[in-house]
Amino acid sequence: MTTAGPTDGADAGELDTVAWHFLCSPYTGRTYWDWPLERRLDAYLRRQHREDILKDGAAYATVLERVMANLGRARRDGVLSPPHA
Repeated sequence: MTTAGPTDGADAGELDTVAWHFLCSPYTGRTYWDWPLERRLDAYLRRQHREDILKDGAAYATVLERVMANLGRARRDGVLSPPHA
């Protein structure tokens, strides 16, 4: 018997891509700055019809982890605007 893992519904590369698409989305912009990160990610995933990730706790945690791990890089690469831009 195999146990369920974070990539059952989506593979690891796909989860990384989802995280980067989120980082490049309007949900990281000024309009949503007062929303907690999880709320922004939830809204993004619903908008992208990715209920599979929302319902899979391990996959969701992986995407959230990858978003947080790449915030600095996204900012340096110019994906995220500085707060006073």
